[in-house]
Amino acid sequence: MSSADQPLTRWRKFRMVMKVVELRLRFVALMAATALTFAYWDTLGNYYEKWTRPTGPTIAATADHEFYCPMHPTVVQPTAGSCPICGMPLSKRVKGAETPLPAGVLSRLTLAPDRIAQAGVKTVAASYVPLTETVATVGTVEIDERRLRRIASRTKGLARVEKLHVDFTGVRVEAGQPLAEVYSPELYQAMQEMLLHQRTAQASPAGNRVLGDPQNLVRLAADKLKLWGITQEQIDRILKDGKADYRLPILSPIGGVVVRKGVVEGDYVAEGQALFEVADLSHIWVKAQVYENQFALVREGQAVHATVEAYPGEVFSGRVAFIDPVLNPQTRTAVVRYDLDNPNLRLKPGMFASVTLETPIADAPAFRERIARANAGAAKLHKAVLTAEEQEKCLVTDAKLGSMGDPLPVEVDGRKLWICCASCESKIKTTPARYLARLEAVPVDAVLAVPESAVIDAGSRKVVYIEAEPGVFEGREVVLGPISNSRYPVLEGLKPGDRVAASGAFLIDAETRLNPRAAGQPSTPAPRSAATNSTTRR
Repeated sequence: MSSADQPLTRWRKFRMVMKVVELRLRFVALMAATALTFAYWDTLGNYYEKWTRPTGPTIAATADHEFYCPMHPTVVQPTAGSCPICGMPLSKRVKGAETPLPAGVLSRLTLAPDRIAQAGVKTVAASYVPLTETVATVGTVEIDERRLRRIASRTKGLARVEKLHVDFTGVRVEAGQPLAEVYSPELYQAMQEMLLHQRTAQASPAGNRVLGDPQNLVRLAADKLKLWGITQEQIDRILKDGKADYRLPILSPIGGVVVRKGVVEGDYVAEGQALFEVADLSHIWVKAQVYENQFALVREGQAVHATVEAYPGEVFSGRVAFIDPVLNPQTRTAVVRYDLDNPNLRLKPGMFASVTLETPIADAPAFRERIARANAGAAKLHKAVLTAEEQEKCLVTDAKLGSMGDPLPVEVDGRKLWICCASCESKIKTTPARYLARLEAVPVDAVLAVPESAVIDAGSRKVVYIEAEPGVFEGREVVLGPISNSRYPVLEGLKPGDRVAASGAFLIDAETRLNPRAAGQPSTPAPRSAATNSTTRR
């Protein structure tokens, strides 16, 4: 009997199952290894190059490669080694290839001193200055809604307007002054009931009050009249005279101006129908329309000024009291309101006004958040002695301490600081104010700013040129706020003390654009001349 004809025992069944599982696990492992190899192909290649690379400072480069310093592109050597300026290990590249620029640098231009003088290039330091953004818009004079009263009929059914004491709009009235007189049968009947209860109370002997105190019925009838708008003074007069007046005076609840009259003599008015509107115009509102791109510059409590054509040269000042939380979808504006005293009623509701709001740029939300973060970090950097962990970054290169080797201690103006390499020591000691400014707290009322002439507007981005080293200018992309007083506030891209080209920036930018290699365009390499005054990189 062959093995194939033998009956399957439990052991043979178990072995067959295990072989199937083993084959499938091998297939899964093979697929996983293949996927990981493809995913980490570049990493494996880098490790292979590292393990197979010859060691030693005098290893010669191939005929197609050279070694350069990423921090100092002018340092180029045919062999591997360290940068003689900063001590950083040299990187390898193909000969003639463009030198990669540090992160954030768009271009680099080196100018000889005579070229700088010819171009009239002058630099200034980016510093903190108080800037104010002015928002000019149009507004209108409006009635203070809190001082507007609408007088409506409160009697049941229909009431007839018997007499108008105020028969046109615009009349100035005092609080409690009669505006009109109306007749209502229900109201007249309620007055008669109150008088009847009064006479009953007066006629009843004090000791014969089986049904209770009649004065309670008088009070209940008076309360009913109060619900219909009758004042206590009117009720007292009716009880004193002992007769009901079929005409009820409508009194003004406040002093002001009648801005709307909704009835004429002889009209019948229903319960709740508006008769008059009275507004106190001794205090008015000025409402300004602010576009949505200016919302960040407006806050409650800030100073605001308005002028009207009726009083040229006169400024009506106040402070923002309210910002409308809802945007008008048609005009893309929101209402900004401020209150204004108007004792002589010189300002009339409906007037147009030219409104100006002045906002410190440091109060804008974007700057407030950055100032708060910067001051939180500066609090721990204000000590005379800092550790490398506390400082975190080199003040000169802005590189993380330890990325170029062990951090080096340096003493500047009595403070112990740290730098990333030896080449930074001369820079920080030559111009200490430029780099120590990066450790100081940000003034709460100031923002980092640069002159308008230092900014190159390239449409999709804005660029400034920083003098990284004497004669070396680097193009940096920056994020700016709204211009104010010929200065741009800087949100990102610069640090305090950075020297920017305030004069001649356009000439530097033109130099980088005219050179195809600087502009990043393909070009035919030209032989280098010893008399070349400038080189560019992008």
